[in-house]
Formats: sequence, structure tokens, C-alpha cells
Amino acid sequence: AFLPAFVCSLKVSPLIEKISDHKDFKKLLRTRNNVLVLYSKSAAAAESSLRLLSSVAQEVKGRGTISWIDCGDTESRKLCKKMKVDPNSKEKGVELLHYKDGAFHTEYNRAVTLKSMVAFLKDPEGAPLWEEDPEAKDVVHVDSEKELRRLLKKEDKPLLMMFYAPWCGVCKRMMPSYQQAATELKGKYVLAGMNVYSAEFERIKEEYNVRGYPTICYFEKGKFLFHFENYGATAADIAEWLKNPQAPQPQAPETPWADEENVVYHLTDEDFDKFIKDHSSVLVMFHAP
Repeated sequence: AFLPAFVCSLKVSPLIEKISDHKDFKKLLRTRNNVLVLYSKSAAAAESSLRLLSSVAQEVKGRGTISWIDCGDTESRKLCKKMKVDPNSKEKGVELLHYKDGAFHTEYNRAVTLKSMVAFLKDPEGAPLWEEDPEAKDVVHVDSEKELRRLLKKEDKPLLMMFYAPWCGVCKRMMPSYQQAATELKGKYVLAGMNVYSAEFERIKEEYNVRGYPTICYFEKGKFLFHFENYGATAADIAEWLKNPQAPQPQAPETPWADEENVVYHLTDEDFDKFIKDHSSVLVMFHAP
């Protein structure tokens, strides 16, 4: 669709699809399974959003679609009415709605930033980014290997870095204590976090022996010294450890579950198939010590 001249001057990405007709919109939802739609009360109200969304569209090219519907336009007003959307009721005169697999999915209510919007469109049902939590404002969030190298080079204060994956349950349980410690220790220590789940961070994971999540590393003047392995730590525990950081102490080996007194039948490679065949109903826990 033809974009207004003043909008073109904003260097709006041609990847943003401007829609005004209901049939065109239905076709868009039918042919694209991941669509973020900007509804605006006018073209002027959409200006700042379009600047940001142009960058977002480039980042999610091939994975997500961004569309714009100007409800202030005569033709588009009918479409907005059919979709029961009224951006005039919003403070900034814009509304962002997400459609998935041809149907309305959710209102976009996460941070209106390039990073957050790209993360959302890459995984619309995924958890918000850690830095979107206002309680995590004092955690230094690192996004790239370049940023990590720069932080390690410039930071004089002792630094604790949590390498994590966004889906990791242990990480999620530890984050509140970690971010509380970051606030309480601000100015004395730096607590940072980096999502290294992506394959692009294989070199980082190899360098710091990240074999599971979270892996928490302690640095002084850019030099890695120890791992911190108390994954159930409170903010007070983290602060106490930072007063006298030490390498993890070797733990006494656990008694294998199979050697403990219990009524659970412990299967092995040798008897698994036979046991399953001989019993009509079996509940099996596959576990690691």
C-alpha cells in the first residue's frame, strides 16, 4: 500500500505491511502465522512506533510479520471497527496486537524496545526477557560476546556473572535472590547476567566451562577465578560468599538411590525391556543423581 510522504521520510521499512481493507487483512492472517499489528488513531500518532518497528521488522524478517493499520484513515476506520480496536482510547493513540495462526493471540504489553519486541516475535509464547523485570534493574544484562569482553576489560569491581538459559527452572528460581543481591551490593560488586543458550555463544561456553544452567563465574579485574555453585542461595548468601570468594569444595559422593533402602524397583539397561514387557502398567522416573 502507498505510504504517506511524511511517513516515507521516516525511512519506514518496506517490510511493514500497511493494510486498510478487511479482505486484505484476513488474507494476511491466513497466510502468515506470526503477525504483530500496529493500530494507530492517525499517521502522526504512529510515527515513533513505526521508527522502532522498522528496525524490528528487519530483525525478524522471515520469522514474523509487522503490519500497520491507520484507524484515522477513512477506509481503514471500517477495518478497525470490524476488528473492534479503538486506539483513540489509548494514551499514545496506538495499540499493538499479536495474531498467531490466523487468530488473535494477545495484546503486546512487554517493553517497547527493539530487543524485547524481537524476542517476542521470535517466541511469542516465551517468557519475557530478564531485564524486563523492574526488580532486575541493577543486574548488568549482557547481550553479546563483544559486550562481555568490554565489561571484563573495563570493570574494576569484583564481578559475578550468571550464564543462563531463559527456559532454565533453576535459573528462574535463583534470579530473585540474584537481582536482590545486585541491588544491595551496588557500588561494591557487579552482578551480571548473560543468556548464552544460543549456538552463537559456543566459544563463551567452552571458555568458561558452561556445561549446564546456570553457570555462575566470579571475576576480579577481568580474570576468571571461581565458580559459584550455591544455586539455592539467598541474597545474603551471595553477599557473604563475595566477602571471601573461594572455589567450590568437593562434595562427598552421594549414595546411589538404588543402594538406599526403598520399595522402588531400579531398572538397568539389562532388565528394562523385560520388566516393561512383564508388567502391564509401569510408571518410570528417568533421573540423574
